Amino acid sequence: MPKVAFSESYTSIWRGADCLKLIDGLSCNKVIGLEKGHVIQTAIMNNRAKIIDFVTVINFGEFLALVGFMPNYEEMINFVTPKILQSDVSISDVSHLNDVMIIYDEELTIETGRFLAEDNITYAKIYPDLTIAISAKSNSLDVDSTEKEFHEWRINRVIPWYNYEIRKNVTPYASGLNEFVHESKGCFAGQEILTRMRTRNKGIKNLIKIENNSIEDKKITTRGSENSLAIF
Repeated sequence: MPKVAFSESYTSIWRGADCLKLIDGLSCNKVIGLEKGHVIQTAIMNNRAKIIDFVTVINFGEFLALVGFMPNYEEMINFVTPKILQSDVSISDVSHLNDVMIIYDEELTIETGRFLAEDNITYAKIYPDLTIAISAKSNSLDVDSTEKEFHEWRINRVIPWYNYEIRKNVTPYASGLNEFVHESKGCFAGQEILTRMRTRNKGIKNLIKIENNSIEDKKITTRGSENSLAIF
């Protein structure tokens, strides 16, 4: 069960009755209706459908936990805060209290899209063999894999990642995040732009695995030993 530290992550806690509604109105995936015990990933976007951050949303019932990319946190908070207005939403950063790990190449006995809290560690399964684990710093899991090994693995699984395929200031379609764009949800920031892109079949790209000698270096998003990821 390889484990690698997700050291550039943040963990924030969202409390209040309007949290899901607020996130749903700012993101491309359908978050509203996310039930307790469930997990979903989505891109928080501005009105131009450009990514501000890509987050994992975990519904604990009493609150939501969001895991995202730390370099994007300040911009995300600055974007979201004015949208709260009179809504019942409060946000706190608990990154300093927790460590985030990636467990991969192991099918834990958790259904994809669900989470399990056990021994003060939360296991949120986002792919059949990829799980985000959040633990208190006093109860952290041991790292037994390197980032290079993790990226080699996800190249073979064609999984996008932060600062490689998932980038700020581009649309989800330009990052190969097509599976995270819900095509029939209600109104949200950037909806008209994404709908127009989809209708015209313009600007929609796909994340692919390709042999290193079959592609120019400048088109590679993640380079592996034999294969790489690229967005076309």
